[in-house]
Amino acid sequence: MSVDTHAPQLTPQQVMAPPAVDAWRRRWFGVSGIGIIASLGLLLLYFRAEDGLQHFLRAYLVGFIMVAGLTMGCFAMLSLYHVVGGKWGIPVMRIYEAGMRNWWLMVVAFLPIAFGLSHIYPWAGAFDVGLHGQHAVTVRGGYLTQKWFLVREFAIMFGWGIFIYFQNKWSYRLDSPAPSEYEYNQQRLRFMRLGGGGLVFWAATLELAAVDWVMSLDPLWFSTIFGMIYMVGQALTALALMAMVIYFLSKIEPMRSILRVRELHENGNLCLAFVMLFCYLSFSQFIIIWSGNLPEEIRFYLARSEGGWKPLMIVLVLIHFCIPFLLLLNRGVKKHPNRLAAVMLMVMIARLGEVYWQVNPMYPDTNGMIGHINVNLFDIVVPLTMIAIWVAAFFYQYAKRPMIPIYHHLTPQVLEKSHGAH
Repeated sequence: MSVDTHAPQLTPQQVMAPPAVDAWRRRWFGVSGIGIIASLGLLLLYFRAEDGLQHFLRAYLVGFIMVAGLTMGCFAMLSLYHVVGGKWGIPVMRIYEAGMRNWWLMVVAFLPIAFGLSHIYPWAGAFDVGLHGQHAVTVRGGYLTQKWFLVREFAIMFGWGIFIYFQNKWSYRLDSPAPSEYEYNQQRLRFMRLGGGGLVFWAATLELAAVDWVMSLDPLWFSTIFGMIYMVGQALTALALMAMVIYFLSKIEPMRSILRVRELHENGNLCLAFVMLFCYLSFSQFIIIWSGNLPEEIRFYLARSEGGWKPLMIVLVLIHFCIPFLLLLNRGVKKHPNRLAAVMLMVMIARLGEVYWQVNPMYPDTNGMIGHINVNLFDIVVPLTMIAIWVAAFFYQYAKRPMIPIYHHLTPQVLEKSHGAH
């Protein structure tokens, strides 16, 4: 059976990003510039204060985890699409591709963490973890050392970069007709294999990264589900980005003519599925730790439910699961770009709050068992600045390529007049 890879009456030039995308890039670049000035100003102001640099790096770690989540979440969703296929991915493929091409920004953003390990992690000397904590660090031997931490992180990011490179390189071929049906089918098979391998590699290495970035802040605590929570969290972050970008693009050409209800609804179903999966994994971790009632495990939730943390925890339960879940059950929400974007904006805010809730109580002064929640300007300005820089770079990348892969075999079906309605 022949495969029609030619979209009718369209060329790559006709589906390039509109001028509004460049305007959004300039706008976000301006916001990030203001944020950089404010962040550096705060750092200079509090640099000589007690733990001033550590407070900056704490907030920076939160921002880095969000930036990494956006980048690798886009990679994971694109890899998933290459494995399962379907028309749902045609309008959003290039969004995920633009996001994962910010890999270089993620690597650059990691450098201040690499140079500031001694101010962030207890095993590097950031703060005292007591006799039991020091024993836990000793037992882990060479694993929790600055040298091997950096080797692992750069090796992981290099591996991610290889998969991103080939996905990006091969995607170019979807902007020109394949020489033959056989060549095109071989290309589809390569995409499927690359996507499957990428998902496996991402899952395995993100497990290690989540342990290094966050779990190692408390050498005594451990959870076998923690890495999976970060996997789903990154996917949710990418889905939230997709929903908001689609909303803004759906108001202008050419996306206004391309986007159909069916594809939007299917992406909305994906959002619902990952919201449910995140809740399932988070609740599973909680119920296992609660039923075990072991001192080295329950410390995680005690530190985040006492000392003023409980209101934030309740808000996160509401905006990360309860409200999005109930709203996304409604088909009308998933079939309208503005409604879906509003729900996923709430999820994006919840993702930032969730990362803050996971990272900050690891430190003695904000640990709910011995300290108190203390939100400072660093916690607000630094992560938002890093996200703004990432978004500005995202729009720069998105403007480079056609908004949809013109010579994908499913593109003609998506562009059919009778395919759907707005």
